[in-house]
Amino acid sequence: MPSIIPDSELSILPLDESHNLFSFNCSSSELNDFLKNDALADQNNMISRTGLCFWNGELVGFVALVADTIEAKAVIDGLEHYEYRKYPCVKIARLAVDSRFERRGIGTYLLAAAIGKTLSVCESIGCRYILVDSKRSSISFYQKNGFKLVEKYINREFVPMYLNLQPIVATIKSCNFDKLEDN
Repeated sequence: MPSIIPDSELSILPLDESHNLFSFNCSSSELNDFLKNDALADQNNMISRTGLCFWNGELVGFVALVADTIEAKAVIDGLEHYEYRKYPCVKIARLAVDSRFERRGIGTYLLAAAIGKTLSVCESIGCRYILVDSKRSSISFYQKNGFKLVEKYINREFVPMYLNLQPIVATIKSCNFDKLEDN
């Protein structure tokens, strides 16, 4: 089994026209096609933002984020008296790792980066959840990282899943408060 690549050796850069994307090849032709043919146009049209993950100068993965919403009734950990039908969210529209680098921690790194980017958005605008429409083969990966299934849509080809960011933000605030007390 290949060894995990340390996070300190990975970096994420915003996609731009200078990047050579043609060496990237994951197991999904749809994801390869998105990266090579649509990602930059979608970004220029303000549809999505794509971050490219590099290791030793080589493109090893990517994640694309979009704005979205989730039905309030679809989540089990929402607010008790929420007056709107939908919660604001960020959605992981695409996440892929080059086939040569699978099972080396890059997907987990990309997911953490997506959550981190979403948390930074939460500082400026309302955004309670991060979503993903998961391939069936990836459900356990997202569950292991705290995502919950939207039971109402469990039979879809791509299963909607969500992560409530509010507990993460509360934990961060608590840790920061504890650090202040130590000073």
